[in-house]
Amino acid sequence: MLDLRRMMLLCDLAELGTVTAVADRRSITSSAVSQQLRVLEEEAGATLFRREGRTLGLTRGGLVLAEHARRVLGAVDQAMSAVAATADRTSGRLIVASFNLGVRLLAAPMTVRLGAEQSDIDVQLRQVDRAGALRQLRQGEADLAITCDYDFGRHESLTGLRSVPLLTEPLVLLAPRHLHATIRCRGLGALTEEQWATGVPDSGLHIALLRAADRAGFTPRITHQLVGSANICELAATGIAVAVAPALAVSERHAPLVVEGLDLESRRIEVVTRAGRLEDPNAVAAVRVLQEIGAEVEASITGSWVSVA
Repeated sequence: MLDLRRMMLLCDLAELGTVTAVADRRSITSSAVSQQLRVLEEEAGATLFRREGRTLGLTRGGLVLAEHARRVLGAVDQAMSAVAATADRTSGRLIVASFNLGVRLLAAPMTVRLGAEQSDIDVQLRQVDRAGALRQLRQGEADLAITCDYDFGRHESLTGLRSVPLLTEPLVLLAPRHLHATIRCRGLGALTEEQWATGVPDSGLHIALLRAADRAGFTPRITHQLVGSANICELAATGIAVAVAPALAVSERHAPLVVEGLDLESRRIEVVTRAGRLEDPNAVAAVRVLQEIGAEVEASITGSWVSVA
């Protein structure tokens, strides 16, 4: 009998091309991936792999098994959805992985709203970044993933997954009030001598700042690199540094710092699930509520910023 988790690794290898990439996706070591693939080859009783230098390629038999494995994994999800659909009402456990801001703005309100609808769905939340949320989704450790991604992001393949847009969130500039008129007149170029607060290197906010500064013709003086948009907003509120932050991270207290009228980057917030779970009534109910909440949140965005308590 072929093991489902090993077939997941085979599908990953067929899609990504290297054992290292598979290990990164699954958050395990390359040696563990290789060992599991060798066991799968023994289970299949056929030669599935061939060495091409330092790359592990698939034989024709490996490609055929990978194609069938995709169908099998999809069928398992479809079977679970079909069983869930036989219930008189939505019930059961639903694990939702979400990035930090998505927990407060979307996942937590969804949990409350589903409960108010007399649903018997037991929602369990996991806070994790986009890569981690997609990994948990692929490994069957989560049923839904609420993710955010920038237009310029390195788009990870969603093979076998389906995404549903929830809202588009603009980025905004936070700066002391006495600088606003100058910034509106001269753009970000007025801040060449200011200190900047942003995310950690290679994070979405860090890259967004570098791109915006490059368009304005200067290199920002990044003196503070923080994890979490709320922390960046808090630091900007002290006047120590200026910052680019997601609009939905701006609290009512920080709203006066937002420089209106600037056109910065934006990011997309989506809910992702495995393709085979699209008919699961639990997932359908949760996605419907998330879409409703996402529309409400997006409608609350006024101009280029939003105030969220």
